[in-house]
Amino acid sequence: MGDLADSIITELRQKFDRHPVWVWYDAQEKYRGVLNEVESDLDNVTLARYDGSYFELKLRLRNEDPNYERNWLFYIPESRNDAEWFRDIHALGRQYRVGQDIDDTPVTQFLVEHDEEIPDAYEDWGQNREVQRLAFFCVLFDTAGPATDDWVRTYLAEPEDYREQIEDNAMADAWDAQLREEYGVTAGLDPKELATQLLFGEVASRAPTSRYDELAADDTRAAAAFCDGWQQYAPAEFTRYAQIIEEDYDLAEAVIDSDRIHWDATAFKGIDMGLIRLVMDRLAEETYVDLPEIAADLQQTVTERRDTFWSNEDLVDWSVPALAVDTLQLVGTVDTDEAKTLSSEELAQKYTRSDGWWQVDAAYRQYINATQKATYPYPNETKVKQRVTKHYMSFLQGVNRPLADILSNDPTLGTPQTSFYEEFADLEAGTAIIICDGLRYELAEAIKQNLERRTNFEQNLSAVSAALPSITEVGMAAHLPGELGLSLEDDDLVVTSGGEEMSGKSDRVDRLSAAGFEVTDMDEMSTVSLEDLTGADPVPRVVYSGTIDKLGESLDDDAAFSQVASHVDDVERTVQRLKQAGYTRFVITSDHGFLYTDRLSDDLKVESPDLAPVVKRRFAAADSDAPLVDTDEFIEVDHNSLSDLGINAPDLKLLFPRSIACFKAQGGNMRYFHGGISLQELLVPCLTVTTGEIEESASISYDVSIPDPITNSIISVEIEAKSGQVAFDPSPILEVRANIDNEPVADPVSMEISPGTNSGRIRLKQGAISGESSVQFEVIDTDTRETITRKTVELDLLFGDDDMGFDV
Repeated sequence: MGDLADSIITELRQKFDRHPVWVWYDAQEKYRGVLNEVESDLDNVTLARYDGSYFELKLRLRNEDPNYERNWLFYIPESRNDAEWFRDIHALGRQYRVGQDIDDTPVTQFLVEHDEEIPDAYEDWGQNREVQRLAFFCVLFDTAGPATDDWVRTYLAEPEDYREQIEDNAMADAWDAQLREEYGVTAGLDPKELATQLLFGEVASRAPTSRYDELAADDTRAAAAFCDGWQQYAPAEFTRYAQIIEEDYDLAEAVIDSDRIHWDATAFKGIDMGLIRLVMDRLAEETYVDLPEIAADLQQTVTERRDTFWSNEDLVDWSVPALAVDTLQLVGTVDTDEAKTLSSEELAQKYTRSDGWWQVDAAYRQYINATQKATYPYPNETKVKQRVTKHYMSFLQGVNRPLADILSNDPTLGTPQTSFYEEFADLEAGTAIIICDGLRYELAEAIKQNLERRTNFEQNLSAVSAALPSITEVGMAAHLPGELGLSLEDDDLVVTSGGEEMSGKSDRVDRLSAAGFEVTDMDEMSTVSLEDLTGADPVPRVVYSGTIDKLGESLDDDAAFSQVASHVDDVERTVQRLKQAGYTRFVITSDHGFLYTDRLSDDLKVESPDLAPVVKRRFAAADSDAPLVDTDEFIEVDHNSLSDLGINAPDLKLLFPRSIACFKAQGGNMRYFHGGISLQELLVPCLTVTTGEIEESASISYDVSIPDPITNSIISVEIEAKSGQVAFDPSPILEVRANIDNEPVADPVSMEISPGTNSGRIRLKQGAISGESSVQFEVIDTDTRETITRKTVELDLLFGDDDMGFDV
């Protein structure tokens, strides 16, 4: 033992020159025999031995050296993992390892220098090469244990920095072995080759092609799993490797050549581009009548691809082909032959049930909106749009032609709109009626779904049968107390309520005010502070909005149609603000719905009825005894049928073009229609929303922290909530949004807030922020719709790497 003891003593003297406290773990008690020699020859060093009680050991240190002024060597005949009760003392010093047992290699010197960073599981790294390898990579990449996926992601982010350390410590072979064992990769330290094998491993694992198998890692499943994590935890790094590697290969061509519409691989953007081409080609080239069936076959592909990496990052836009498929598939579910056998009320039920025909209108509107917003030139886009629109027009005709055939004898689709005041109006405090000009049924469904996502309000959506003709003047008057009347005077249609003429909005406001309602416009609600609203009693209120109808009447293209959904947010915001002011019951309704069609062809333009003094595009009005030429191109609704709708019109009859046709009349938008007879125009939504009472509570203040500048696409947002409340009941829900030029660049993130610090992460979409210099964040209270904070921060994101040949 003499030589070993001398070596240890020499080594320890050098160590005590650098630090006063050392801990010597010896689980196998290999060095117990030299302790006496070490103790006798080490001057000015106290050797303290563990004999079963860490408490005794600590107590000795406290009693003998309370200020830690002496040199101490603690000998622990246990492993570092088992010495939990000695961790606080260990933290004062450093771990001693017998140098004679450690090879004189770069990696051993590296581990000795980083002794405190070695995970406890690998404290005996000097005894085993495999343990040494794991210890080295855990320290190098700062992980608590083996985490090859983390190591590789970190390496690929800064390959030059880590390659140098791996090579300097002679661990290149160990790195190569780790990659072979984990993924079957043979790339060594070449970052591009490493990424190539992993990315094409994902393709080989999930794509219906063997074209790239020679480029792929041997363990394709492990490579695919790695790529999934890479996309999630380092999206920017994944994107730039994938894009630079893809430049040498045409993945889109591979997809098109395969003629396979179902690919699960997501490694490269080109896969999505090829699939989009295949989908659009099939929608453009397959037999027209078979499109709904073809769309059903494409549904799985477009649904899955919209939720994959490139789409979520806004680097690929699937919205147009996906919504084209949605619309066609839904059209295919409508049995127009069955529609011919149904009564008017049964047709209404088919339209309004939870999986009803309203979904076709919603899908087509969303499709048109997507075509308006798209910046990517889709293959065959014009032809596909024409075909989708033609199928949608066939749907409109298929469900509305039967309605026209029975409406003259049975004009009601359910509860008449003229019953609205008795059925829905309520003069009790806390009631608010929101009347939106042109809010058709499918948009009310969107409001209901939005509220369901963010609240637990009780909701009930039903439909009433619009007063005829379904125009603003008549529909708005139908909400008023008193009988609705129609007549002709000086060749004009006159509308009355309770015998009083309703010549405009001011007359309707006066009538509602006299009934006990306070009447405001929705635009005014957004300018009234929450403090002012909560300071007043929740008097019965009617809120008017004309946004949708104004859009439709003013624009003769798809732009207006694509904007109507923005009104959904306005309505929701109004509900939430009024709720904070004490309102607990809301009724959201409309005067009429609307049709949105392709520009009507000549065969859908009907000659105006003779002797009808009032002729609009979707209706005409004449004296009840006017001798009109009988024709199959329009139907008559006489005063008896109008009476069934609760309308007093003894001297009047109305005439309507069948289906979606229009009378030849001057002016107006030739694609946006109301006033006629269709399910879309006549089924007026009545959405009743009931909320709970707001409980008084201490106010909450928020301090929002957002990194500035932003250097990563995944951002941590911290919200400090301060209040006199010990706990929040219920917990406030705040929504974090990120926008550039009022367009979202991330999916909103909701945070349930508790007192103290709350953290959430929001992920910016690379395609939306590329080339931009700043982004605006908003934190919104989902209950009050109030903006807690609005902050613009700079973007300082690295989108490339010089070594890899990327643009910066």
